[in-house]
Amino acid sequence: MRSTATYHAHRKACTYTHPPGRRVYQRGAHILWEVDGAQAKLYVQNLCLFGKLFIDHKTVFFDVAPFVVYVLTDATSQFDHALGFFSKEKVSYDDFNLACIVVFPPYQRKGYGTLLMEYSYYLSRSAAVAGTPERPLSELGLKGYMAFWSAQLVRTLQAAWEPGGDAIRAVLAGDAAAVAPVVAVRRRTAARGWAGEVRVERMVVSEDTVPLPPRTTLARLAAAAGLRPDDATLALAQAGLLVADDGTLTLSREAVRAAAARLRVRPPILDEAYCI
Repeated sequence: MRSTATYHAHRKACTYTHPPGRRVYQRGAHILWEVDGAQAKLYVQNLCLFGKLFIDHKTVFFDVAPFVVYVLTDATSQFDHALGFFSKEKVSYDDFNLACIVVFPPYQRKGYGTLLMEYSYYLSRSAAVAGTPERPLSELGLKGYMAFWSAQLVRTLQAAWEPGGDAIRAVLAGDAAAVAPVVAVRRRTAARGWAGEVRVERMVVSEDTVPLPPRTTLARLAAAAGLRPDDATLALAQAGLLVADDGTLTLSREAVRAAAARLRVRPPILDEAYCI
């Protein structure tokens, strides 16, 4: 809108107070809405056109029926302010869990992008598939996902050393019947954050000695972390963890600790207890 008068005229005519979809996540003032591109075509088209202002490579903004978008909002007493969104195909034969992600400039570097990524992987876990974002990734998107994948791998390895990490250790050992837990076991020590979302400042790896497979395969580690092996490979390089020539991984508690400190790994922002 080119003028304040146009904006106020729109506000008088528009009856929407939140995105035209269903609530799928709410914690405090932050709400995630699922909007079907076929049922709210004009809204999704306008949202995609608005997102195109901030990402040059976005091309889909007219044929939105095959897509569903997840809009993150900050609720007030009058209406919900949109902070960002991501889109995904309703049916993806490649198990893509995200097609496009945008966090609007005033709200960047506040963890909202990570929250949206985590929810996309929550959808993949709910469908029992190893999801991944669509390719190619933009330079900024690759940077964000490298940080996300690396943190997920390090958290998985940290949880494997915890006394309650039996399920993760079973997956790393190659137990075919084992299923990695949806939420990694962790110990919280301090918290701070914005209204609604709690950020945990640091994680404590238990000093208790627990048996851990000394060597495991990349596929097992990726399965334990809920990632695809190719994404896990990029994350391992980012974390600086050793990959052997024969395709196995040598696990070192000291190396994992060093990677966690270097990458400033924090626990997930998304709390699945608040998913609806």
